Amino acid sequence: MDVVDSVNEEYLSIVNFLDTSMQPSLSSDTNKYFKKIIVLSSASYFEDQIQNILINFIAKESGGNEKVISFFKKKAIGMQYHTYFNWGEKNNAEKPGKNANSFFSLFGDEFKKIMESEINKNDTLKDSMKCFIEIGHLRNILIHSNFAAYNLDNKTTEEVYNLHKKSLVFIEFIRNKLQ
Repeated sequence: MDVVDSVNEEYLSIVNFLDTSMQPSLSSDTNKYFKKIIVLSSASYFEDQIQNILINFIAKESGGNEKVISFFKKKAIGMQYHTYFNWGEKNNAEKPGKNANSFFSLFGDEFKKIMESEINKNDTLKDSMKCFIEIGHLRNILIHSNFAAYNLDNKTTEEVYNLHKKSLVFIEFIRNKLQ
């Protein structure tokens, strides 16, 4: 169970209470806001996971050299996550990016080709990658739009949470490939 699971359980408890208390308007409002919270929570969780994977990769590849690790944390990892992936078309929730090739190419063309080939051979992994990209895409739209006013009606809270759960396969795939 990760932190996003906890957020989703909190959401379900609140909505259940409101529904049994005959508060449909409050339940609807809770749903409207929690789906945004789950998008941001999931995207933040994934950013943290990817950054930790990269730090561990750098530590392993540099033999634990603290100067190298510190340099990469400050210049290549910290505040750079948003540049790793092509998240999708700006302000269009229906047009997320298509793949993670921009991220994989950071490790060289050969690595990118290998990763692309492995993903294309595995439908579950391909779907997971697309879910991961969609979470990041929705996060960018929320953050760079008027968050409180933005209407995220193209997804239910359950659908957003399912994007998160499906994305976990892709995160583990990256972790395994960079160990």
